[in-house]
Amino acid sequence: MPFPDHTPVHPRFSDHHRPTVTAWQTGTCRITRATGGGTVDAGNVWQPAPVETVYAGPCRVTPPTPVSLRVVGGPGGQRIGVGDYQVAIRWDAPEILEHDLVEVLTAADPQLPGRKLRVTDPIGAGGTEQWERVLTASQDVTNREGA
Repeated sequence: MPFPDHTPVHPRFSDHHRPTVTAWQTGTCRITRATGGGTVDAGNVWQPAPVETVYAGPCRVTPPTPVSLRVVGGPGGQRIGVGDYQVAIRWDAPEILEHDLVEVLTAADPQLPGRKLRVTDPIGAGGTEQWERVLTASQDVTNREGA
C-alpha cells in the first residue's frame, strides 16, 4: 500500500512513455474531412466538397482482420468485401470523426502508400490513460481501383 499522498505510478509516467509508443508509428498518414455536401456546377457535373486536413503525422497501420462479405442495396444487392484496419495515431491528435478519410502516405510495405481508408470507429481505445489513439477504418476491397 502506498504512503499517504503518494501513488505507485510516477506522475509523469505517461509523458515518459508516449514518445516510445509514437516511435512505433513508423508510417505517416493524412486524415481529411469533407467541409460540406458538395455541389453541382453549371455544366451539371458533381463537385465534391473541399476537404480539410484534420491530422497529418506518424501512424501505424495494422493489417485487416479477414475480409468479410456484406450485401449492400437491399434484397438482391451487391456483395462487397470489406477489410477493417486498425490505425494508430498520436494520442494528442485532434478529434477524428466517423467517415473521415485516412490516406497512408508512407509505410515500409510498398502496397500501403496511397491506400485510402474510411474511419468506421473513431473512438478507438480511449480512456483515462492513453498513449495513442487507435481508430478502426475500412477499405472496400471489392473494387481496389476505386479505393
